[in-house]
Parts: sequence; C-alpha cells; structure tokens
Amino acid sequence: MEVGPHVSERGPVAVVVASRDRVDMLDRCLTSVRDALAPGDELVVVDSASCDHDAYVSVARTHGALLVRCDEPGVNRARNAGWRASRAPVVLFTDDDVEVERGWADAYAACLDEHPEIGFVTGWIGVPDGQEDTHDVAVKDDVEPAVLDRSTRGSLGHGASLAVRREALERLGGWDEALGAGGRFRAAPEVDLFDRLLAAGWTGRFAPTARARHHQWRTDGQLAALHLRYGLGTGARIAKLHRTDRSRMRHVIREAWWDWGIHDAWLHLRYRDARRLAVALLRMTGFAVGFLAASRTPVEGGHFRPRAAGQGSRNPGGSQHH
Repeated sequence: MEVGPHVSERGPVAVVVASRDRVDMLDRCLTSVRDALAPGDELVVVDSASCDHDAYVSVARTHGALLVRCDEPGVNRARNAGWRASRAPVVLFTDDDVEVERGWADAYAACLDEHPEIGFVTGWIGVPDGQEDTHDVAVKDDVEPAVLDRSTRGSLGHGASLAVRREALERLGGWDEALGAGGRFRAAPEVDLFDRLLAAGWTGRFAPTARARHHQWRTDGQLAALHLRYGLGTGARIAKLHRTDRSRMRHVIREAWWDWGIHDAWLHLRYRDARRLAVALLRMTGFAVGFLAASRTPVEGGHFRPRAAGQGSRNPGGSQHH
C-alpha cells in the first residue's frame, strides 16, 4: 500500500473504517488516513451493507485498502469484521466523516509503546475550520493527556478516533453488535466497549497528540433523531451494567440520567431554549425506552444476545477484496 512520505520505526497498526452509503465522505477520510500510515500498516474498509458496493470497491482500490463487505448493516458488526480481517497487534478505528492529522497513527502507537499496561487509547477530536458554531457531535478537545480508568469522570473518548490492542479485543469478543448505528439499540458503542475493557482490568489513556477532526454535517432534524438514539443506547448500556457491573452503573446513571438528562433539561427550560429542551427530552425518552427493552434482552459474555440464530453474529462473514 502506498502511504504518506514519512517513515516511522514503530510497529505496524491496522486502521479500520466502517462506512455505509457515504462513499464521498469515505474518500476524504481515507486520503487523510493514508498520509498518517507508515510502511507495514494495514488499511481496512468495511462496506456496511451499502446500496452501491461497486463504488466502495473503487474507492478502496484507489487507496490501496482491503475491502470487507457486510451484508447486514450495523457499525459494530462492521468494526468487528474489519479488525478480524486485519493482523496487526494494534487496531485503530475512525469514522468516514473524520479526517485525521499526519501524526495520528504514530501518536497512538507511541502511547501504547510507552504504556504497555494499557489496553486502549482515545485521541483529540475537534471540528474543521468554519464549523466551530455547530452543535458538536463526538468531540473531545481536552488539551492534557490523562489516565482513563474506573475513576475517570466525563467523556473517555469516541469510536471516531480510538486505538485498541488486538489482545483486548479478542478477550472481550470485540464490539457488542446490538449497539451503535444499525444495531438494535442504535448508540453507545464505544462507551459499552470502555465499560467492558475497564471491567476486564484494562486501563486506557487519552492522547491529545493523536489528532482528528470530525465533520459536523447533520441538520437540526438529524441531530434530534441522533439524540433520541443516544438515549436508546444509553438506556441499554445501563440495563447491561445493572446485570454485569453495578458499581459502574451507579456512576453512569448519575452522569447520563442526571447531568445529561434532568439537569440539561432544567437549564434549557430556565433559559427558554426550546430547541435544546426538546433534544434533552428526546434523550430522556430514549433512555427509558432503551432501558426497558434491554432489560428483557439476555446478556451473554458481556454482549447482548442476538435476536435470532444467525442474526447479529459476533464473527460476521462477508467477501474480501483488495
């Protein structure tokens, strides 16, 4: 694979990018990712049940990526297919609406090398120039490095820019395919992964030198729907933690239901911000629905049980193309 002009002495990494019906965004993302890679790195694109598979074949070929096809949608199903198709000991994840900076992969590899005890690293995510006044989605722009463990409060990071050791993914069985876009519970894919990594004894780090920018392209209506999905996923996350990790559940409830729900709604009501109040109420509604639905869904090995045999498999198949 042709990569950027820099040469790195670090070990190889694999980059996984899942995409569905957003091939133009994917092309822009892959252009930035290629500039961040070194010889020996892997680039895996997962076509998550897109309508125009030929377009994905073309863009993957242009960027020298391995292409994996999932015939059923779901971001976590696609991410699982992607990392399982790779070989490197470190797997980096980003999204098709993200652009990474040239030192992105090197910064993740350096952090993992410097801290061999950790299992994952999250990175700095800002917004592109000119989008500063938008409603931020999946942004983490802290300036100082930090330890991520069970005592960490606030956002640990996002799946839009994340590095995980293959060993940790294998021990956990990867991402829970019931969560995230296209899954049964629609959101909370990375926070559920963080919950399970921490419960298994792994800690992480936040590395502000691993820099990426997340394009903010959603309309107000799309943002409202997104926050409803956030509520659904968060409710499902709480229902799972109720059965698997009650000490963490109490912390997550406090942040998700009180800080991000009731407190937010009260502030927006106080300042008569009808739009943001409606968004907060949508999140709270989704939270309740997600919790009730997930409470009736069995959890096996840290994953929600698939709805039916052969659906939601943790080892999805699909053809691969170079």
